Amino acid sequence: MMKKEKITVVSSCNDAFAEHVSALFVSVLENAEQPTENFDFYVIDDEITIANKRLMRETIKGYDASLHFMTIDKKYFADAVESDRIPETAYYRIAIPELFRDKGLERILYLDCDMIALTDISELWEVDLSGYILAAVEDAGFHHRLEKMAVACDSTKYFNSGFMLINMEKWLSENVTKRVLRYIHDNPEKLKFHDQDALNAILHDQWLQLHPKWNAQSYIMKREVEHPDPEGEKEYFQTRRDPKIIHYSGHIKPWSKECTSSLKKYYEEYEELTAFSEDNEEEKTSTNTVSTRKLG
Repeated sequence: MMKKEKITVVSSCNDAFAEHVSALFVSVLENAEQPTENFDFYVIDDEITIANKRLMRETIKGYDASLHFMTIDKKYFADAVESDRIPETAYYRIAIPELFRDKGLERILYLDCDMIALTDISELWEVDLSGYILAAVEDAGFHHRLEKMAVACDSTKYFNSGFMLINMEKWLSENVTKRVLRYIHDNPEKLKFHDQDALNAILHDQWLQLHPKWNAQSYIMKREVEHPDPEGEKEYFQTRRDPKIIHYSGHIKPWSKECTSSLKKYYEEYEELTAFSEDNEEEKTSTNTVSTRKLG
C-alpha cells in the first residue's frame, strides 16, 4: 500500500472568518487529484466559538483530512502595529513555524483565509526550496517597497505574505521568527504593511519567487495594476487565464454585499460546500417559519 503524503496547510483566523477559511479548506480538498494525498489543516485560533469549530470540523468530515486548532502566546505581539484591516491575527504567521518545531515537517504552506484554491496544491511539495527560507509570489503593485523602507539590499522584489511555502528546517535554524519580531520592535515607523514589511526586510534575499498564478491577487485578476517589466506583465496575463489560487486581496471580500466582481463565483462555489452554508440555510428556513407564524 502506498504511503499517504501529508500536505500541511496553516491559516489563522478569528471567529468572523471561520466560514471563509472553511471555504478555502474545501477548495483545497475538492481539487486534490491523487487518492494517496491527505491533508492536515491547522488553524491558529483567535477566539473561534465552539459552534463555529463544530461547523469547521463538519465541513471536512467527508474528506481524507484532519483539522487542528492551535493558539499563540499574544505576548509576542505586544509591539505589533494594528489597523482596522490588519488584526493581530495577521501577525501570527510570523510565529507559526515555531509551533511546529518538534513535528518533523519539511515544509508547511501558509495561506490567508481570503483565498480559494483552484488546483491541486500538492504540486507545491515538488518545489525545490534548497537554499531558500520560503517560496512566495511578488506583491502586485509594490515593486519598490523595499527602497521606500530604506532596506539596504540589491533586490527590488517584495513578496505578498498571504501565501508562504515555508522551508521549516531553514526558517527554524536561522531564527526567522525572532529576527522578524525584533525588526517590528525596532522599526515600527516603517511598517505600513505590518508583518509583510518586516518579513520582506529580513528575507529580501532568501525567498524563491513563484509564478503569480499561485497567489492571484485581486489587483492582478481585475487588471488594476501593471507590472513594470514586460515578462512580469506576461505572467499577469497567464495568471488571469489560469489562476491556481485566487487571493481576494483588498478591502472588498467576495462574501461582502459590495462585491460585484466576477471573481466572487469561485468563493461561492466552495462556500456552498461548507457546513456553514447548510447552517445558514437552516437558519433562514427557521426565520421564515417564525415570520409566517407571526403573520398568521
